[in-house]
Amino acid sequence: MHKLIAVVGPTGSGKTALAVKLAQKFNGVIISADSRQVYRGLDIGTNKEGTPGRWNNQTVRLIDGIPQLLIDVVDPGDRFTLNDWLQQARYGLKHIFERGQLPIVVGGTGLYVTALLEGYQPGGGRFAINNQPVDFESLILMPAIDREILNQKSDQRCSRVFDALVAETEELLASGVSGDWLDKIGLDYRYVFKRIRGQLSREEAIEQYQAASRAYIRRQLTWWRHHGEPVLVGSVRRAELLVKKGLGIRPPSRRS
Repeated sequence: MHKLIAVVGPTGSGKTALAVKLAQKFNGVIISADSRQVYRGLDIGTNKEGTPGRWNNQTVRLIDGIPQLLIDVVDPGDRFTLNDWLQQARYGLKHIFERGQLPIVVGGTGLYVTALLEGYQPGGGRFAINNQPVDFESLILMPAIDREILNQKSDQRCSRVFDALVAETEELLASGVSGDWLDKIGLDYRYVFKRIRGQLSREEAIEQYQAASRAYIRRQLTWWRHHGEPVLVGSVRRAELLVKKGLGIRPPSRRS
């Protein structure tokens, strides 16, 4: 049976860094499970990493040579649902498995990860939990990090990127992206948009942005208390051992 790793957890916990290390060790390809990184141009607010590149004749983002799929796949304002993500993620899985590589699903959108791992299917004109058997074994890992440290990192990041995020949001608005859509997508862009419109002072916008980010971290942690069984890992070495033991995977002798 095919093998799959999921690296989950809240924003700022080190998911992507861990996933890249595992991908380098086990010949992996990352599938991003982030409901906002799918949009082109939303770079700073969604904390995208890597640079544009190619893998399997498609455009991806590369981090240290490791491909990340399902980033920058639709334009801002376009409709992109969980069904859309699942369809593209399953398409990506098919090609990763065919190439003999290891898929590593990474992201903070817990519903996306759970839907993929548990075989959710659409139904009744909307998304329904209509599970179908999956053709892979999976291991869910979560970086271990103190909640207070997470909140501190989040607050610091909000302050650090705020002005650059204002500039990015102004560019999005100038390109024709709807302000209502930016407000709806929430978090970073909602409070920056209100700042641009003069509804909030800079200090008020940063404060509300920080509070919303902490609340989002709380929701991300809550999701994984009720879905799946993530294994907490405190180091890359520990994660590598779990992959070897839990999925029976050994590092390849060379990159295929």
